[in-house]
Amino acid sequence: MELGGIRRFASEKTLYFLSALIILLMPVSEVIAEVLSHFHPKILPSIFHPFFFCLFGAIGTLVAVFYKYSELTSAELRGKWFASDIFYLLMILFMVLSAVFSVNPGMYARDYLLNSENPLDFLGYFFLFYAGSRIKSVEYRKKLIVVLFIVEAMHGIAAFFQTFNIQIAYSLLTWHSGSAYGLTPNSNYYGGLAVFMLACASGAFLFSELFGAKKLLRVLFVVFAGFVFYTMMGSRARLVWPGFAVMIVFYLVSGLVMIKSDIDRAKLKRYFISLLVLCAVFAAVFAVTLLFTNYITEAVTRTQMEVDGKLDNGIGSDRLLLWRDGLESVPRHWITGIGLDNYYQVFIEKYGGADYAFFRAKAHNEFVNTLVTQGVFAFAFYMFVYARTVVTNVKKIFRSGNEISGTLNWMFLAMFVTYLAQAFFNTSVRSVAPHFWLVFGLLNTCDSPLRFPFKK
Repeated sequence: MELGGIRRFASEKTLYFLSALIILLMPVSEVIAEVLSHFHPKILPSIFHPFFFCLFGAIGTLVAVFYKYSELTSAELRGKWFASDIFYLLMILFMVLSAVFSVNPGMYARDYLLNSENPLDFLGYFFLFYAGSRIKSVEYRKKLIVVLFIVEAMHGIAAFFQTFNIQIAYSLLTWHSGSAYGLTPNSNYYGGLAVFMLACASGAFLFSELFGAKKLLRVLFVVFAGFVFYTMMGSRARLVWPGFAVMIVFYLVSGLVMIKSDIDRAKLKRYFISLLVLCAVFAAVFAVTLLFTNYITEAVTRTQMEVDGKLDNGIGSDRLLLWRDGLESVPRHWITGIGLDNYYQVFIEKYGGADYAFFRAKAHNEFVNTLVTQGVFAFAFYMFVYARTVVTNVKKIFRSGNEISGTLNWMFLAMFVTYLAQAFFNTSVRSVAPHFWLVFGLLNTCDSPLRFPFKK
């Protein structure tokens, strides 16, 4: 391919198209799989996810190489590198080291197809981060919000009917009657996705005036937020509540922070009124759900029984034990971790061939999972990038001369911190994680090139 052809192909439009395509393809392929499962016994729900996302990881990596080559050979950006470039390369480096020096090379999450994340999956995540960092156009970023709305509408409709035990097919993983799992393999996974998308829907309503949305559209935004909130509770996943709490606090603090800015006072007043309306909608949906379902009472009762020691498993469905066992393995594998997506090895090393009831393929805590499987250096790196993402975007929002661009960043940041809150109790899987990695990238746009002190 000639240089001119590479530059035409490796464009912001290409990155937007590929990102939107995979985000849409995952739920669409799930609908197709669930329908076809009725006609062929070998076609199972979520069967297409590993194939499509691994292929995306390979293609995306090649596109990233072409894109960077195009940048480095352009007159404007010749020889220039950005923080997101360094982050992207370090992500790949830590992933490769963890995979190569794994205690069980080539084994990912006990080789269970739906849960496992192999190197190609990680390359797909990293490409979404890279692509997001290059998508700076306000129009493309707004279109990605629309894509996320479409995706959540698909998941939400399926989840709504699942709360009434109406399913296209069935859930391959743990499922309780009447619980919502959307178009993911598990109700916990959908809960994590739902609260992440709820942050998006809530932000769209709170900032709809700045987007020029008409009154009818604003009403639709808040109704959709209430709908997603119901399906989130319908997942019966207790991990959604830390994410929900963080989301509410974030939008409240955002308003308080904006008081110190030069934003129009009338707009600020309407923001707080919208926040009160949003909370009132959540309260109404919560009250109706509490009255007509057992979602809330079941979660409270189960938590109390765990605290009182009346269940066989420990607090948080035995998460504390899972984390304890994983953290005990860190001193033995602190440099590169026990192995990429190889948390199961923790229990093999500790219990050997014993029949241990709580063997798990993952930590059910993405932070602990990263520390145990990829090592201390990878963990410290991700913690640094997460913190940097929050700090730089808060600064960027107030320095931005574009009100819409700043508003989009508020929404993306709300989704980002909401995901991290629920990730403290959840698992990274390819049916949910891609949405986070795209937003992660959108918050790390390559605005200013790095300055190297040794470069003339």
